[in-house]
Amino acid sequence: MRKRATSGGVTVQAIAGTHSIFFGLDLAADVRPTCLGFAIHREDHTEKQQYWLSGFKTFESVVPVPNPKAFYSTRDHPVQSFYWGDYTVKPGHRYTYRIVPRYRAPKNLVDSPGVEATIDITTGDPDTGPHGVYFNRGVAASQAYENKFGDPPDKLKPPEKRAAAMTWLSRGLAEAIAAFIGQAKSQKFALRAAVYEFTQPDVLAAFHQAKDAGADVEIVYAANADPTGDANRTAIAAAGLDPAMLHPRTRAKIAHNKFIVLCRKSAAGALTPVSVWTGSTNFTEGGIFGHSNVGHAVRDAAVAQRYLEFWGQLLGDPDTDPQRDWVDANSPFDPASMGPAGIHTLFSPRHGLAVLNWYAQRFGAATDGGYITGAFGLNATFENVLVGYSGKALHYVMLDRADNNQDTWSADHKVIVAVGSSGGPASLTRWAKEGLTGFNNFVPYLHTKIALIDPLGDDPTVISGSANFSPDSTTNNDENMLIIRGDTEIADVYFTEFTRIFNHFYARYWAARLSKGGTDAQEHSFLAETDAWQKPYFAAGNPKRLQRQLFSSAVQGNIG
Repeated sequence: MRKRATSGGVTVQAIAGTHSIFFGLDLAADVRPTCLGFAIHREDHTEKQQYWLSGFKTFESVVPVPNPKAFYSTRDHPVQSFYWGDYTVKPGHRYTYRIVPRYRAPKNLVDSPGVEATIDITTGDPDTGPHGVYFNRGVAASQAYENKFGDPPDKLKPPEKRAAAMTWLSRGLAEAIAAFIGQAKSQKFALRAAVYEFTQPDVLAAFHQAKDAGADVEIVYAANADPTGDANRTAIAAAGLDPAMLHPRTRAKIAHNKFIVLCRKSAAGALTPVSVWTGSTNFTEGGIFGHSNVGHAVRDAAVAQRYLEFWGQLLGDPDTDPQRDWVDANSPFDPASMGPAGIHTLFSPRHGLAVLNWYAQRFGAATDGGYITGAFGLNATFENVLVGYSGKALHYVMLDRADNNQDTWSADHKVIVAVGSSGGPASLTRWAKEGLTGFNNFVPYLHTKIALIDPLGDDPTVISGSANFSPDSTTNNDENMLIIRGDTEIADVYFTEFTRIFNHFYARYWAARLSKGGTDAQEHSFLAETDAWQKPYFAAGNPKRLQRQLFSSAVQGNIG
């Protein structure tokens, strides 16, 4: 849901996903002087609660030694940004926000009568409708986790505390996977899955339970003679899965799918696809509870049918070349066919790099904003697009680790980069030391494969699935991708979750860089005590100005 409200010189643009609401803010020129930020009040009409929201940053003159475990009301320590997110909302709730500029001096903040704006907005419910999009927490290295739990999950005692930490980290993803599999509760249902890393005990138990309930369950799993295949075989044996339901995939370069098709099964054995679960999430502890991931349920029979046909081809464990031939014939790529609004699918491996080149071309052709994640850096195809770009759009790149060519392709100030990072005393001097879960040794922070093109326009494109944006994922590996055109509700979910994780990493990554460069991180960890904080947001050519304009005034498709 998207809504905009203007009152008393204050503009508020709200974009609601399911667990996140993003705000773009603006102030008219006559109400900017002496404004020290925004106090934000939230009323939850579903749970009948209301209060001023809080943050970490304080005025140094008011709270010179903040408690790392404390939160401070925005009424006394306001938000000094023209874009901000509330990441504590719940799905299917109606909220009312008051955005109130605060004026004068840190120790004597006042409102200006009539200078505020109110906006009413409702979050989406992923358990209803044609799409269910479920992001895990993906930010285990956070102040929130440190304050709630302190130690990594495997060091928490008693078991109930570890379970609470895992629920917090899952943020509904584990529960959604179990619920999807759990729909197959009798002989009237069938499940067809293609999986890469397949070791999380609860997921394997859910498949076991579906089989015991009478459902027809068959799983194609990565089974090469490598650590992934070995781990899968060990977990399968421990779970006691029926060998008759398991089909080893040994001839793929990497059998990288993570999808499940739910079907109805007739008495004669015919399968009718109902829905499909896909996304970036491997069925492992680290995939679900560790690095950032997304699961995406598509409740559309036609889309599920395409996945079922793909699964049927995988069942024969074909070599790479025959698999490329099948994909080109049955999942052909035509840029024109990606144009109409709807849900499109692309499978791999395939011949040539036309798909990858199209992704990069679309990313570079964004008119307002392009957003992309990279678990293994940014591919040269996208680097070249950014280096040659001369338009006005902002491009956001979120990486698990810094890219070797990053300084070159991010030289334009309209390219904004965040890299997976942890915070703490070494970088943000007043924060508690943050740590990771320990579940992900290879890709510790970011595992999603997402590209968003003009997500805030009236014809957004969302690209999401199992494939990294790379040549190997296009021509060599078993992969699947969704391309969703023209659906603003799904774009809002992906956009709000992208910005949630991006801003989390951005603050830590740049704080660490500032510290290494000799900049005083202590200064940056406090609020500014004059209205000088506003200057970058109105300075010509400054990326903060461009972001203020985009997020407060250029969003299309608002309701009400």
